Amino acid sequence: MQPLRPVIAALAVVVVPALALPATHGAASADPLGSAAVGAATSLGAVGAPVSGSVEAVPSGSHAGSADALDAGSDAAFGLGTSSESAGTPIGACAGPTPRVTVSTFGATPPPVLGWTENMAFDDEGRLWVSKTFLDRVDAYDDDGEVIASVPVRAPGGIARGPDGRMHVAAGTGYLADRSDLVTFDPAAPRPEARIEARLGNRKNGLAVDSDGNRYLTSLEDTGLTRVGPDGEVDHDWSRAAALGVSNGIAIDGETAYVTQSTDRTVVHAVPLDRPGEWTTIELTAPPTTPRGLDDLDITAEALYVTSWSSGEVYRIDRASGEACVLVGGIPRATSVLVADGFGDFGPGDLLVTSLHGPIRHVRLSAAP
Repeated sequence: MQPLRPVIAALAVVVVPALALPATHGAASADPLGSAAVGAATSLGAVGAPVSGSVEAVPSGSHAGSADALDAGSDAAFGLGTSSESAGTPIGACAGPTPRVTVSTFGATPPPVLGWTENMAFDDEGRLWVSKTFLDRVDAYDDDGEVIASVPVRAPGGIARGPDGRMHVAAGTGYLADRSDLVTFDPAAPRPEARIEARLGNRKNGLAVDSDGNRYLTSLEDTGLTRVGPDGEVDHDWSRAAALGVSNGIAIDGETAYVTQSTDRTVVHAVPLDRPGEWTTIELTAPPTTPRGLDDLDITAEALYVTSWSSGEVYRIDRASGEACVLVGGIPRATSVLVADGFGDFGPGDLLVTSLHGPIRHVRLSAAP
């Protein structure tokens, strides 16, 4: 692997004890994390509606706005930049040895906002596919950070590999289009072409695929999740039952979908796939603490890693205890995180993080000697 271009040489991390997360419940009680991992999604504003002045209030189809304008909208939505103690980061830095953190740009640096990188996933060949929302395409990177393939997809959002080896993408994501589609493509084809498998309502965002080939999509507008079967048909009964509110990203571990949500609270929902109305909620913040704009995440056997779009942080939630801490900060408008173990020379301590500002950052975590 060729050396990555350094952007930030070092990032100081303050070590404080992690905070335990209280659990509340949807339709039924359950262990907050149990033996499962946690997945993600976010929304800006109250359930069913965006906060006035936030970027989610931008009219459908609008590509207007600069990085500063989008940032200002987000800060207004989450109350950032105020002097109130409740507006401070509610989660402490991860405990333990002080990590050595190096942040570098992976691949070419796109222009701010126009090069918005929203989500990413590996294919069966180990290539990294990245959704570039404003550029209307999904690009594949090799482990040297070079783009080696590109597939046109309208305003792509969540992307995931299915059990069939195809890549599945939420198209027309967020506020960028007046409708959303579920599209798929074969990443192994010489010239991959996306095909529409289902036409859906607008403002779909996150996407995950289970072991049976069902696709699950979150929404910044609908009050629940949407399940699309392998045949391309929407499972309306399942979708109506999963009425947990507006959401953004999603990840699946075994028989549980994990969804992030930020309204007046910052929460992660655990949704049993066979009982979608019986979700359990892990609460990271509650009023008067300012909510964090959780976005997409990744899962390992030990932890959930989830990004915050509003604070530029990556959180770690321990699967066994439910304790959460700030793993790394200083990534402007972080949108997704992916553990890059096995990607070239990367190991389990290497993370890739996308952002509204465009660059795909490589975060290397290691304990100081």
